[in-house]
Amino acid sequence: MTSERNEARRRARLRKTMEEARLDGFLIVDPLNVSYLTGFRGDDSYLWVGDAGAVLLSDTRFEEQIKEEAPDLDALIRRSGETTLGLLTAAVADSRYSSASPKRVGIEAASTTVSLFNSLREKFPDVEFVPRANDVERLREIKDASEIAAIRAAVEVTIDGFRALKSAILPDATEVDLRDELEYRMRKAGGDDVAFPTIVAFDDRAALPHAIPGRGRKVGESSLILIDWGAKKDAYVGDLTRTFRTERGMNAASESAFARKFREVYDVVLAAHDAAIAAMKPGVRCDEIDGIARKTIADAGFGDFFGHGLGHGIGRFVHDFGGLNPRAERLLEPGMILTVEPGIYLPGWGGVRTEDDVLVTETGVEILSQRLSTDDAALF
Repeated sequence: MTSERNEARRRARLRKTMEEARLDGFLIVDPLNVSYLTGFRGDDSYLWVGDAGAVLLSDTRFEEQIKEEAPDLDALIRRSGETTLGLLTAAVADSRYSSASPKRVGIEAASTTVSLFNSLREKFPDVEFVPRANDVERLREIKDASEIAAIRAAVEVTIDGFRALKSAILPDATEVDLRDELEYRMRKAGGDDVAFPTIVAFDDRAALPHAIPGRGRKVGESSLILIDWGAKKDAYVGDLTRTFRTERGMNAASESAFARKFREVYDVVLAAHDAAIAAMKPGVRCDEIDGIARKTIADAGFGDFFGHGLGHGIGRFVHDFGGLNPRAERLLEPGMILTVEPGIYLPGWGGVRTEDDVLVTETGVEILSQRLSTDDAALF
């Protein structure tokens, strides 16, 4: 099945949502959603989805790119002196896209600016513009075969880049050095970009779940390193976290306070990670999976030190729609890809997080990042 047909099927699914909501059209402005529904990866472009067809509204910078990336889709191209609202007027009036003058049009509540909303109401005074939340995002939650393959590839690049990093780091490397080298290695391994700003934290700074890498500490002077990283490839992402002892941490006496605490915390986090994944299968509520991991950590006495959700969806965006948290009543379905990332963060000591990317299958799950061991014994 070609990517163009996949995207046409996605637009057809959106039209079913439009029918249920009694919408005559939908204006898509979020670049991620435009890309998901068309294959076009540029920006500053809108997608008009009418009841009869769809058309991209873009400008001359992307004219050739649209032909390459969305060859099955019509495009209206803005020339000098023209406006996007003018293109939208033409699209709305074209019978190829709208069978009749639309009366109710959906707009993306989270992405449509107040300025654009006001301009739409002024330009189309007879149209009711209906703010809609997460219609396309819900479609994105269930991955098709092409998306699963793309995320597999992104995860592989994420792993390959990290493995190359481990063989290249010197004791005087700082957090910033590790970040820069890892991002370079992921690109060398075939990644198009990073999925998000890489997190690298040494020792007590690992107690900050989203620590910003600094230049003040070195690998050789540290005992613990937490790294949260991911590659983007062909518009899809991977997202992994591992926590390691350094050579200094490995050489700590087996009965030292650090060695005992690290082993205790690491084992609890890994137990929560493994228990949550073992319980994942279609039909189970997402909040129940979060609760399994949270109870494991709480029973070990660390409940006050795990404050974030267990995981989130990944896809074209690193925090894609859906997730595992105490408020997520959604049932797991085949085709969802979620992170599972329990953590314990102890101020003044450090933190441990273990994260994998997990595909929900017809009968259970597949850990897409299985190739990267969760064993902490390997030296960083």
